[in-house]
Amino acid sequence: MKTLLLKFSGPLQSWGIDSHFEYRNTSRYPSKSAILGLIAAAFGYRRSETEKIRELNNLNFAVRVDQPGSLIKDFHIAKASKQTYVTYRYYLQDAIFLVAISHNNNDWIDEIEFALKHPVFQLFMGRRSAPVDDRFFLEKTDKDIQTVFEEYRWQACEWYRKKYHKDSGDENVVELEAYFDACLFGTELNILTLRDRVISFSKQRREHGFRPIINKTIQLKNIEVKKTLEHNAFEAIGGI
Repeated sequence: MKTLLLKFSGPLQSWGIDSHFEYRNTSRYPSKSAILGLIAAAFGYRRSETEKIRELNNLNFAVRVDQPGSLIKDFHIAKASKQTYVTYRYYLQDAIFLVAISHNNNDWIDEIEFALKHPVFQLFMGRRSAPVDDRFFLEKTDKDIQTVFEEYRWQACEWYRKKYHKDSGDENVVELEAYFDACLFGTELNILTLRDRVISFSKQRREHGFRPIINKTIQLKNIEVKKTLEHNAFEAIGGI
């Protein structure tokens, strides 16, 4: 089994859930359907290619919340016929997520890796205003998802790390929330359900089914924190 690791970070992200015309909400972390949509865009799938898109549901998926960010609200004014609407759009700011994709078919994972590195369509973090950066693809590994999440270095920005350790009082341990496909574990854990299984991305009828997930707390130990004197505001966007 091979696992692909992706990092989603940036000033703004939005992972739509339960959105209606006036209100465009966001989940607190990337949904599987959104990441599958990103992979479909990388392959160049059209929204009408339903069978190809549904096949992506068979990929194993998990997300680790390395830096939760905060929720902000923006508004836009739209016109339809003679009526004016105010629409509200929610975003996550300063959030960082580690996403893992795996499957027993190693050739398929290799194809997905190539597509993500050479996408047909532009890749976004939920909205066109939030494109991924050139560092979003981290690596491919032979380890399973749970092992990767328990070992992979913390992706949070330095200012957030220092704040976290100051609040927790422990500089050597960090606890991160993670959400896994339930099929990656046994049935002894509590299973939640989300309407996050892709049925159709068609503009005429977008449809999602239910997906079972498991929420776990991942504990990383022996965390290294650089001793810097001040917050570098440009760190998250590749500044100096």
